[in-house]
Amino acid sequence: MTLRVRRILSLIFIVLFISITPAIMLYAAGYRLNKNGFSVQRTGMFIIDSKPKGAKIFINERPQKTWSSLIFNKENSITTPAKIKNLLPGEYDLKLELGGYWSWEKKLTINPGSSTFAENIYLFKNDLPMQIAPSEINSVYLSPKKNQAVILSSDLITFLNLSDESQKSAKRNNLAGKNIFWSEDQNKIIIDNYLYNLADLNSAVDLKKITPNSFNYKWAGDTLYYQDKNSIYRLSISGLPEKIISNRIFNDYSAKNNYLYLIVKSGSTVNLEVIDAATGQNFKTINLPAAPSYSFINTEQNLLNLYDESHKILYLINPESAYQPLTEIVNNVKTSFWVDSANLIYANDFEIWLYNLETKSKTLITRISDEINNAILHQSKDYIIYSTKQTINAIELDEREKRNSTELIKFDSIGSFVLTGEKIIFFSGKIGNSEGLYKFLIQ
Repeated sequence: MTLRVRRILSLIFIVLFISITPAIMLYAAGYRLNKNGFSVQRTGMFIIDSKPKGAKIFINERPQKTWSSLIFNKENSITTPAKIKNLLPGEYDLKLELGGYWSWEKKLTINPGSSTFAENIYLFKNDLPMQIAPSEINSVYLSPKKNQAVILSSDLITFLNLSDESQKSAKRNNLAGKNIFWSEDQNKIIIDNYLYNLADLNSAVDLKKITPNSFNYKWAGDTLYYQDKNSIYRLSISGLPEKIISNRIFNDYSAKNNYLYLIVKSGSTVNLEVIDAATGQNFKTINLPAAPSYSFINTEQNLLNLYDESHKILYLINPESAYQPLTEIVNNVKTSFWVDSANLIYANDFEIWLYNLETKSKTLITRISDEINNAILHQSKDYIIYSTKQTINAIELDEREKRNSTELIKFDSIGSFVLTGEKIIFFSGKIGNSEGLYKFLIQ
């Protein structure tokens, strides 16, 4: 090789080094040429994760490939969890795909010098439910810890352990099954006026034999309270009734934190009376808006949730407040549950809403044409599972762009459903000539 050739090659390498090195350094520092190719712009990145992991990532319909696949022409796709770096600012169509699962997609924005997170993505199985109990199911009720369910069929009461799917049953004996209340420890349950001990289903106690006119049974922890005309009783450990309130006219009551809360109506005036459960003495009286009747719901919350069913209005009461105990009024409520102490999700016939107690803001989650029967919160707190007469659906709470909604199950008819943990839905349903209790693994 002549000296001249060596000098030319050296010059070429120097030019390449001078031209390429700054580009590599800019790329490593998070800069790229913009789309017009004439100026440098700072980039951003996606941080993506899903459950389950291993989903293929597509950006603007293009599968994301590893460097090795680009160099060696192999099909090595980038899968979750992943960081996709050096993306120019702008909107991108992000999509995840995993075999056997419904895909997920959303339009997200990349901003210069920042990360856009898509980490709480839950992929739902695209599969068929499995029948585990063939019979006509009237209703399904989940225990407080969501690991047991009581199932009412035409002639049986069945207790299902949701962890191992073991069952034990007792004759229904013409019970209506409209009033079902679990104790907090899940060892006992009230069905109509019968107290069942799960250790011995054949020795149910008829509470009307203890107090003939008893009704309106409620648990406070593992203590049972009930009403008898104008009195409230507490069932002692020995099984004997202990009268706490007597000769009082009230519409409903709740037992909580060593207090009894009574809804007392006199003419057009409605009051909430706070009673010391130990002494029966009136502790405080709170004036309420006039309504035909109130009932207590969501009793696990710190705020009292008073529901006016005739007008579909939910009143939130702080009984400890001396100045403004009526915290909020929420209209058009059919069913409701709390995500946490600040966020309430509620549904009417065709809509699901999120209400934030701190900001007083209301956000529409979805509006559909079919009537919504029930809605519950997924354990991840990132999705709502809701049912109509024929479907069970999942919708995400991430409000960026559109909310992903997935139809998980479609039957001829769907009744009660419960979600255990974050993976299994049990529901009563009918498809074709097959009817009974079904199990659906959503992940």
